Amino acid sequence: MSVTPLMLSFVEDELSRMPQLIDRAVAATLSQLQQAPRAEPSNRSERQLQADVYEVLQRSSPLFTQVFCDALRTNVMADARGMPHQASGDAAQAESGFQLLDEDRIETDIEISRAAQAIDLAAEWELRDLQTFTSTLIGQDHVSAKSNPLRPPAYAQALWDATCAVTPVAAQGRLLFRTATDCLAKQLKLAWAGACSRLESQGVEPSVYRTLVHAPSAIVLPGPLWKAEPRGLGQLLSRMPAGKSGRMPVDARQTSGTPAAASASEPRFSQAFEDVLARLETLLSGHAERPLPAEGSSRTDPRQLTEFAQSLLAQTHDGIDRQIVDLLSRIFDSVLSDEQLSAPVRAVLARLQVSALRVALTDPEMLNNDNHPVWLLMNRIAQAAQVWPLEADPRAASLLTFSDSLAAEIAATEQPTGGLYRIGLARLEEHLAAQLQAQREAAQGVIEGLALSDRREVLRMELSAQFSEQFRSTRAAPRVLVFMTEEWPRVVAESILRFGVDSEHTLAYMQTADDLHVSLNLKVNAQNRLQLFSLLPGLLKRLRAGMALIAFPEDEQQAVLDDLMATHTGLLGFAARYRPPAATTDDTTPTTSDDDSRTHRQPTDDGFPDSLIDVKWMDTVPAELLPTGDSAHTMPAELAEAIIAAAPCQWFLRGRWQTVQLLWRSESGQFLLFAGETPGCPHSITGDALGRLGREGLLKSLPSAGLLQRAVERVGRHLGDFA
Repeated sequence: MSVTPLMLSFVEDELSRMPQLIDRAVAATLSQLQQAPRAEPSNRSERQLQADVYEVLQRSSPLFTQVFCDALRTNVMADARGMPHQASGDAAQAESGFQLLDEDRIETDIEISRAAQAIDLAAEWELRDLQTFTSTLIGQDHVSAKSNPLRPPAYAQALWDATCAVTPVAAQGRLLFRTATDCLAKQLKLAWAGACSRLESQGVEPSVYRTLVHAPSAIVLPGPLWKAEPRGLGQLLSRMPAGKSGRMPVDARQTSGTPAAASASEPRFSQAFEDVLARLETLLSGHAERPLPAEGSSRTDPRQLTEFAQSLLAQTHDGIDRQIVDLLSRIFDSVLSDEQLSAPVRAVLARLQVSALRVALTDPEMLNNDNHPVWLLMNRIAQAAQVWPLEADPRAASLLTFSDSLAAEIAATEQPTGGLYRIGLARLEEHLAAQLQAQREAAQGVIEGLALSDRREVLRMELSAQFSEQFRSTRAAPRVLVFMTEEWPRVVAESILRFGVDSEHTLAYMQTADDLHVSLNLKVNAQNRLQLFSLLPGLLKRLRAGMALIAFPEDEQQAVLDDLMATHTGLLGFAARYRPPAATTDDTTPTTSDDDSRTHRQPTDDGFPDSLIDVKWMDTVPAELLPTGDSAHTMPAELAEAIIAAAPCQWFLRGRWQTVQLLWRSESGQFLLFAGETPGCPHSITGDALGRLGREGLLKSLPSAGLLQRAVERVGRHLGDFA
């Protein structure tokens, strides 16, 4: 986005109003928290949680306001300068370029994205109006959503940062964030409406939504609302107003007596027509040799192209040829106005206009098949450019240089064919494959680390299943059983990776599980007491060594050992053998099993352990959040196949859509590495987290035919609008 003085002045003025705005939102949040929970009958724990959140916010409201304003300023200014947001806790990733995205982090981003959507829906019309003014402030004569740095994701991220600053308790944070989101959305609706009024009073004229204007032509017959279909080009060709009524279909000319089927000795087009094409090619070539244009402009003047289109139509006498010329002119006009492409990429694609027109005039299949090599090459260049959107990215510069050279070679060919474009597409794919391989080689250190983590996780899962079966019927404290089935497999897996499967360390840790199983199942008698006396010292020593190997927290170490000794005291004759406490409502009776299950994160009945999205707090549970029993990796099959094939895709993280591409996937599929928009900063993510993104609709494939699809739809809508 262009950062103009007018825009900076407007942004600074709006940011200066944020403390008052967030104070009003905090007051509304406190008022809402004072109300009793809506659930009937009221739940005591819900009332207590609501009271705790009220107290936290009331006590820490100055901190909440300060963190929100600081974070919002950072996000908005980064957006204004075209830089990605950096959420709290991302500093390490910014420095090292590596951070594993697990389900906890994904849950956070899902929560933030839902808040951004709620703000967007609540103030949709005010936000649209504001975009018309901000487009003017950056010098655009048409409306662009990217012109406004004051977008909902920036506010949602700032609100999350403020929430995390005042409470570390997950349940409190969830309730505070969701309640404050609703209150903030209402305040932003008023604030954005006020901003529009202030800009209008200052004499700022709002921009208008862009409409493509093509060369004037005959009026077409009215038809239904246009909607692009797989053979959209063929549908458009028959609707071109430049042709004459009663002409045969374009693919019929091969067997007809039209000029296209005339003797090869007769020139199909007049010299005047060829002269216009030559001048157009000179114009495009001359602009291509100039320095790259600034963002938001193009090397070619649309008015000049419109004049050439009119000249070509004037020199074309066959009705079908006139339709082809008209359609190709409209398609390329649409491509040159596509805001999803940078100006340099649009200029590269413009170089192909004359060549593509020559192919269309000789190859009827081009306008009947959206998968013709001409369209495939243009779509692939556009898609590849979207993968690397940063101007300073060396990958994007390499792609632009290669594509520009390729387009120049094709444009210089006097008689281009579909085969020429097919060869060009193959060369482009080779270039992109080499780029992807270079990124893999640059990330080899990260890949090796993830491969080690993958092997560690596979070993842990296998050992966990083995120990779970081994201790399945063992009576012991829940904390001990959880440790032996969840943490001790980590110990043995780490030992295997560090020392080897046959090392004395690994054998000792495996023996520890067997010895502990024996000790917990001994019958109470004198002989077994002597055996336990001789077994316990070595057993405890190996347990402590294993805990140290995986850096198990000291307080949790002692808690496990205390429960273990309590279980063994019965055999040693000092107290009754441990038995799990019975459930009771007496507040003085320890509820060990419940506390331990929460401490060690045992699965809950709702299927969402430790989730930021608490299903139990929802008034109505959405169908997609109901437990299904499917694997966490589940996502649409087509999307999964596209990712594995290293096709570009987009995911919504840190408040915005980001384009990524798979670099590496572990054998088990539990760890994946993606190349991101920032060079040298790949993203590693777990398979469970990626599956969660897919199920939430926050992961999507980048359409391979997006450029042509958008152009066809715009041209079709234009024909319908002016019918």
